[in-house]
Amino acid sequence: MADDCCNSFGGKIVIQIGDTRFPPTEGDITLDPTNIEVEAMVNQDGSAARIVHPRLYGAEFTLRNSCGLVWSSVVAKCRMNVTIVEETNGRQHLFTGAFIVGRPKLNLTNGEVSGLSIASASYKAISA
Repeated sequence: MADDCCNSFGGKIVIQIGDTRFPPTEGDITLDPTNIEVEAMVNQDGSAARIVHPRLYGAEFTLRNSCGLVWSSVVAKCRMNVTIVEETNGRQHLFTGAFIVGRPKLNLTNGEVSGLSIASASYKAISA
């Protein structure tokens, strides 16, 4: 079955990190959906070549702070499952055994938590 919402974006999105669900802010959510990065190079004879570097899957986002959450505990966890759910478009992005990268910054005026991303060796996209 084809994804009926394959050309639809935005809408209601929820991010679950471990056991905690977060509403993301109005900012962008950006995924790194591949585990390789390709670099172009040139050989001494002028012919094209490439170098493939292994990378982790990942995502960058900003969140709204949740009551009672201790960010140092969240960041210190070695591995957790992270799911980004596009509720409006019927898609899920599953990062298994992910960990937090970066240092959270909490804006006390609007509750936004920035400075975070995740990295994982495993990523899978699922369409409803």
